[in-house]
Amino acid sequence: MGPWAKAPPQLILAGHTPADIARLLRDHPATDSSPDTTTAFFAALTGHWHRNARKPAPPGAPGLRAYQHQAAVAGLALLSHRLSWLDRLTEPLPAAP
Repeated sequence: MGPWAKAPPQLILAGHTPADIARLLRDHPATDSSPDTTTAFFAALTGHWHRNARKPAPPGAPGLRAYQHQAAVAGLALLSHRLSWLDRLTEPLPAAP
């Protein structure tokens, strides 16, 4: 994956939908042959953003942690679309018998 690899979550932050990004990734020669590798990369990148968003703000970069949090949320939206079973995790559990 090249330097463009961080672009999909950024595109979601810019207002594109996960479905738009899915089409882009499906048709891109760098990602069309290995969708599982692409998904694993986005999972790792999302985890990186989530972990770092929880750290104290570094000197001179007061907005960095808020940005990382937003990027992690965008990454989760992308992963949820790519792994449609995640959608079921947000649905209410059925009532106990």
